[in-house]
Amino acid sequence: MKKFSLLLTLAIMMVGSTVFAGSIDYLSNQSAKYIMNTASQARTDGADIVSYNPAGTALMGEGFFLDVSSQTLLKYYEESVDGGDTYKQSEPTLCLPNIYGVYNFGQMGPGKLAAFANAGIPAGGGSLVWDDGTVGSEMAGQAIGAYLGSVNAALATTTTDVNLKVEGSSVYYAIGAGAAYSFLEDMFSASLSAKYVMAKRTGKMSGSADYNTAALGMVGASTDWTMEIDTEYSYDASGITPVIGFDAKPVKELTIGVRYEFETALEFEYDQDSNDVSHDANFGALAPGADALIDGGVAGMLDKDGIKANRNLPAILSFGAEYAVMPELSVSAGTNIYFVGDADMEGYEDNFGTGYEISLGAIYKVMEPLKVGGTFLYTSQAAKSDLIDSTDLASVLDYSGNPVLDSMMFGLGATYTVIPNLDATLSFAWTHYLPEESESNVTYEKNIYMIALGVGYKM
Repeated sequence: MKKFSLLLTLAIMMVGSTVFAGSIDYLSNQSAKYIMNTASQARTDGADIVSYNPAGTALMGEGFFLDVSSQTLLKYYEESVDGGDTYKQSEPTLCLPNIYGVYNFGQMGPGKLAAFANAGIPAGGGSLVWDDGTVGSEMAGQAIGAYLGSVNAALATTTTDVNLKVEGSSVYYAIGAGAAYSFLEDMFSASLSAKYVMAKRTGKMSGSADYNTAALGMVGASTDWTMEIDTEYSYDASGITPVIGFDAKPVKELTIGVRYEFETALEFEYDQDSNDVSHDANFGALAPGADALIDGGVAGMLDKDGIKANRNLPAILSFGAEYAVMPELSVSAGTNIYFVGDADMEGYEDNFGTGYEISLGAIYKVMEPLKVGGTFLYTSQAAKSDLIDSTDLASVLDYSGNPVLDSMMFGLGATYTVIPNLDATLSFAWTHYLPEESESNVTYEKNIYMIALGVGYKM
């Protein structure tokens, strides 16, 4: 029974994972300017560098800087069984906001001092809604039928149809603050900061499954019957992420940025919001008390109330370089390394090695008020083949809610100075996740289209 409980709950555990690049939970896309240049690890312009190059805030020039942006994500996921059913979801994320503020005090002692703060969504990023279920929910329905026969041989049951809607959401809110200081005439700078992360996740599975129990015909009843399931839960956690950063400018045209985010400890606690199970057959003539046993047993297996489990955000090492080829053109490259396999996730981390991202970007000033940018980002989730190829029911249920796939992202954007010290950024991106086919002939595919709008201000 304990194993079966795990199978059912895992069917909706993973549907609220990340909706863009990064690690399996972490989000890289933290501003509109990032969408037009994902290689932002060494940028020193715009308050949004708090997320990418916090040490660079000491090099921005004296004054107050503000950056506010929001993203809309159109998410299209599909999984298909060779020769069988296809499951799809297209729930959008309408608003993914971020806000940054930097105050550079200018010369303070032998160097320059900056203080900064930010608020946003560093992980999760929205909801997924599988109206027709997933490969995993189909298997969960079949597992219920198999469970009944294991409880009592007289209840041997086959599954005829499964119609279970699967929903999940995952949003990690964060507020952060820190300071940066430059020295040796801006050749080096360092930063120290921290983020307070509040993770909110939900899972829901609702609908029906149709079964056939041949023994019901022996007592003159219909052998076909239906079970209705409506189970929903939420699970929350909070933790603190220390962040350190360093910058170096060996020559005027070149900036090198490094950032390290420590692992964020997150212990989730579950609350069962609803958990209703019922069926329309009468099993009393076959096995006294069987009706209560069936409904109560399945409901008990779905109940997660009070469970505690760790799902930490991994440590991140980020570094990159930006080079001013000429006053109008800068090019950049960067890497993020995600230590997913070392994060405490109740054993789920064993399915991963060390993930990484490689990014390239270029910004060109077309005219004094207008800059355009283009970028490319490749993300490796470092998922081990056993994760997708496993025939273990728990692994299939876990994977199908939100498949973990490597991806390529292409972005374009423009920043226009509307009035002195006020600019607006509009950017677009397409993230194509590389399809994977499991040994059980299930193909997983994902595509996300992004529209981002941001405003930057200096005073």
